[in-house]
Amino acid sequence: LKDNMKTIAILAAIGIFLIAIFGMYVSASNSETSLRNRFNAQKAVIESSLDKTLKTINQTAQISKAEISALKDIIIGNAQARKGSSGSMATLVTEAVPNVNLTTLQNLQNIVAAGRDGFDREQRVLADIKFQHDNVRTRIPSSFFVGGREELKLTIISSSRVKAAIDSGEDNDTDLDLTPSKPKTVEK
Repeated sequence: LKDNMKTIAILAAIGIFLIAIFGMYVSASNSETSLRNRFNAQKAVIESSLDKTLKTINQTAQISKAEISALKDIIIGNAQARKGSSGSMATLVTEAVPNVNLTTLQNLQNIVAAGRDGFDREQRVLADIKFQHDNVRTRIPSSFFVGGREELKLTIISSSRVKAAIDSGEDNDTDLDLTPSKPKTVEK
């Protein structure tokens, strides 16, 4: 009877141990799968965010082009109307100068800034998901169960200037190029 009790106790302990190991496996596997699914979903969110931003910029810029075209037509119309007149100075001074509405261009600047901020935020979420996934894959005890699964490939969308600065460790280009370039004089 004592030997039977020992055997039952040992088998119960082994059973509990195996159930705990199985529970850890299920937990690690579910965590890895959940993070992989979130990663793929977040990539779709980033694509959608970039698409929306680019379309909004494009459509707003088209409105601005239409406004510029209308302004050009007004100025050309005024110039052609003057062409047939005597061109007196009094006529030129009293002629109405069309007002340029900069609201669309200011809206375009805001759209670009907000779009970049939102896009950056979504890329940071994606990077965080990859970080969490890497932890599940590489940290004990979950690495015993899911360590061999494929690493998530993270591609941060960035500019060539930023990539060059990261590769070289330098970014010395601080010129905002806000002033028109001066014509170069040629010495004779």
